Formats: sequence, structure tokens, C-alpha cells
Amino acid sequence: MDFIKPAIEELSHLREDPLLVEQELDVRPDVALALEKATGIRSGRVYWRSQHEYLYALELGDLGRGRPSTATVYGFWDRYEPRPVDNEIDADLLEFIYWFAGITESINPDDVKQTVKFAQIQSTHLDGTWPAGSFMRTPDERFGDLPGFDYQPRYVDVEGLRMAYYEAGEGNPILCLHGEPMWGYLYRRMIPILAKAGRVIVPDLIGFGRSDKPVAENAYSYKSHVRWMKKFLDALKLDRITVIGQDWGGSIGLRLLAALPGIFTHAIWMNTGIAGGLPFGQAFATWRRFSQDQVFMDVPALVKLSLQRKLSESEYAAYGAPFPSKEYCRGALVFPRLVPIRPDHPGTYDNLKAIEILRKLDIPVLLLWGDKDDITKPGVYFLKSIFKTANEPIVIKGAGHFIQEDAGEEVADRIVEWLKNNS
Repeated sequence: MDFIKPAIEELSHLREDPLLVEQELDVRPDVALALEKATGIRSGRVYWRSQHEYLYALELGDLGRGRPSTATVYGFWDRYEPRPVDNEIDADLLEFIYWFAGITESINPDDVKQTVKFAQIQSTHLDGTWPAGSFMRTPDERFGDLPGFDYQPRYVDVEGLRMAYYEAGEGNPILCLHGEPMWGYLYRRMIPILAKAGRVIVPDLIGFGRSDKPVAENAYSYKSHVRWMKKFLDALKLDRITVIGQDWGGSIGLRLLAALPGIFTHAIWMNTGIAGGLPFGQAFATWRRFSQDQVFMDVPALVKLSLQRKLSESEYAAYGAPFPSKEYCRGALVFPRLVPIRPDHPGTYDNLKAIEILRKLDIPVLLLWGDKDDITKPGVYFLKSIFKTANEPIVIKGAGHFIQEDAGEEVADRIVEWLKNNS
């Protein structure tokens, strides 16, 4: 267990939740002393981050018997949001329990594992897997008619969820990240052109496209989307990445770049931004209010209203293929309220820390913006102030928010040329 010292500012954004309590620790002196040795304290708290990147603390109490007498494990969640889904917390607690057994000489870790296996008979998700019915998988037949998109899906496992992606070309990876409520289909005009410059990889975010879609709204957070993408990159062993991000694909990609700067060589941001706890403008506020009134997102209708370019009815329908009913739409409906637009908003602290890192990076950055999109204009120009190597945003005339659809060929040509000049 790697213990850390969290910043007071981070703790101020979180609330603590007692998860495990032991009030008679001193009846097992050997265990109490082993805990004291492993943590370096007899009383007080030690902190760590779990495999899900949640913050936890072990608090020991000293009642004057020369060793720890009580122990409590706390989880720390975003202050004004529901706690994460139970299967993620259960997996983290099991990780702690196995560590706890391993530091003692009198508790056999194998016995603990046998006890856990027995307990799983009563609780099907105690091992951290997603219980039956806790996520949806869009039927394959929904994707039978996809004009201009004949790329076969590939899949990786991310924390027990199937994550889809599409691939074309060879060479260094060009990672294309979509936003809400889209999926990899959005990049179909750009993929053939970008494939001349490298290995194009277009994932469907969890909750979108052919990727699995958790049913519980609290499964989706800014933190979880970033974590899922980090594990996706690790599963594919990607390095020397050019990242292209639009909308939430950019907001997630910016956090990825800050967390893993060593694996990225170039960054292209289009109609996106990274919110640091300030209001994002009236246009976004209007969209946020509208979206949170919906229980089902009619994606084809939304795309019709949003695009400057006219599509065929089959193309509009392709955008709705992942969402046959409201149960499949949770990830799309949650996204607007995840944008950190208040100082105490979940994600604000993590974004501000990411911005500090991004300001110091020396990486070629290309900024593009469709001039019919009022929502993201402030975000794009804020990115210009963050990246010292960024160009003045290139304005794509007549393109709206979904710049990949309105001007995908032009944008892809510009990117390929820019990569040649910045290799």
C-alpha cells in the first residue's frame, strides 16, 4: 500500500464516509502492532488511492494500551455528488483487506480469499465485477446500417466493461476522442485522411457507441471517464500518441495529457475546453438546463438541429443507433452536469491541478474552432492561454459544434499538414 499525503485543498472538495470499523483491535495485539509498523503511526490517519483512483484513509485510535485499539476505513467522495457504485467500492475494500492480511503473520491471506468467495454467494458484485443488469450492451443489429463507416469494432476489457474502438492506418497512434452524445461514427470523414499520417484509433467512450453502458447514473463521473481512458491506453500499450479531442473528448483528453504527458507527442483540440470552476457562458447554461429536463435523448433529432451540413436520414439514424431506449442514455444525459462550473463542483480541483501541469508542457498544440458554435468559443481561447506552443485558434467558417461532421475533410487535411510541419 502506497500511503500519500493529500492536499488540504483536495480534502476540502470531498466528504468522508466510514466504510469499515474495528473497535476491538487491541484484543489482537499482534495485528495491532503489525498495523502500527506498516503505517508508521499508533494513532491518526494514513491515506492512499485505490485502483479506481478514489481517496481512502485508515484511521487508528490509541486508548493508552501501547498499541492501536481501533481502526476505521473512510472513503472520500465528491462533496455534492452520490458516492460511486458499490462494485467499485467493494473492489477497493477487498484490495485493502488483502493488504491488511498480508502485513500480519497470524491472518492467512488465503483464508481471507476463501471467506470472500463464500460471501460472494450472497453478493454477486463483492469481487468488483458489475452485477447482472447493472450495464447495457447495445445489440449488434442496431449497427447494421452505417453509411460511410465500414470499420469493424475491436474490443478491450476496462474494469469488467467492454470498450469498443475502431482502427485504420499504421504508424504512431492518432487517438480521436468524441464527445456527447456521439460515438466513433463522428470521425468517419476524418479517418481515411488521418490514416495517411498514422494509426488512427477511435474509441467509443463508456456509455456510448458499441461500448457498455452502466445503468446507474453515479457510475459516470469526470474522474471515471478519465480513468477508463487511461486503462484503455494501457490495454493497447499506446505511446507517442497524437491526441485529437472535441467536446468532452477534449475535456477528457486534456486530463489524460496532464496525467500521462510522457506518452503524448502532439495535441489537437477542437471546439472544447477544460473548465476550472467558473461559469461556461450563457449558451452552455441554456444547453445544460435543456438536457437535464430530458429522460431520453433523441440523438438523431439533436444532430439535425446541431449540424450545419445536411445528412441523409440513414446518417442521422446512425447517431441514434447506440441508444434504443432511455436506459441506454444515462451516460449522455449525465455529461452536461459534470462540467465543473462552480468552485465546489466535482472535478474542479482535478481540473485546476491538470491546468497547472498543462501550462508547463512543451508539446505542439493545434487549436481549431467552428465559428457557428458559441458554446465552446470561450473554452478554445482559454486553451490558447494555457499552452505556450498553441497557435491562434484556426476558425473554420461555417462549421458548428460537431466540426468533424461539418468540416471533417478540411480539418483532417489541416491536421495532416500540421503534423508534417511539426514532426
